[in-house]
Amino acid sequence: MARTQAAAEVIGQILQRKGLQAGLRRGQALALWPQIAGPALSGLSQAERLEDGVLFVRVTDAVVAHQLTYLRETFVQRYQEKLPGVVRELRFQVGLEKKPRTQPQPSPRPPLSPEEEARLWALAEQAPLELREAILRAGKAVLQRQKENPHPPCPICHLPSPEHPCPSCQKLLREPIVLREAARLSRFPLKPCLEGHPLEAARYLARSRLEAQLRELLPQVIQQPDLIPILQDTARRYLQLCTGQPEVRTHRHLLPPSLQSLLKEV
Repeated sequence: MARTQAAAEVIGQILQRKGLQAGLRRGQALALWPQIAGPALSGLSQAERLEDGVLFVRVTDAVVAHQLTYLRETFVQRYQEKLPGVVRELRFQVGLEKKPRTQPQPSPRPPLSPEEEARLWALAEQAPLELREAILRAGKAVLQRQKENPHPPCPICHLPSPEHPCPSCQKLLREPIVLREAARLSRFPLKPCLEGHPLEAARYLARSRLEAQLRELLPQVIQQPDLIPILQDTARRYLQLCTGQPEVRTHRHLLPPSLQSLLKEV
């Protein structure tokens, strides 16, 4: 502490000998004005110079100057707290151009994944033709807002979470009724018996199981091409789970890349 105080005293003496201390205080007073005036008023005014304890502030118009006059004592008191003895009076002068308000450039929205696009199209196709475009726009905006969150959405409840699936959905995945539904959906993807989050949890499990089956089948099919029909059937059920649609030929892009080149038809 003593060393710090000594250093501060030496710096103060040097500034005083060089005649720089007064200039330093003037600079501090001008720089502090936005903090003293606050964000709203500092946008309409600018501290211009300090002469013999009088701070001259340039303002946009006479109305602002009149309003700031009533706050003069408050401003001086704030300066006394920050820089004792430096600012004793304020004078306001008209002649500052209004600062244009810069509109922040919106950051680009995150793109949707193929799976999200497919789910969105599947939802829109269930609506009347004249409403599909509006549903697509609204659905895309909702999904993009969810993706902007620092934590991506849980694949089951779609709420932002640092864990995937989120802790609540992990408990749901262990429920016997969800496990039974997942086994059934693996065979009959388009005939769900549950609703809401339990159904989404069952679909998540069923997709994971079918995806694992596809990975296991792939090297076997390469060696035994006669297994391709089994691979096609598994891929078809997987895509039906992803899209909710019985016809999935247009959704081959949702398959893993290694399967897309092998399966020309699903």
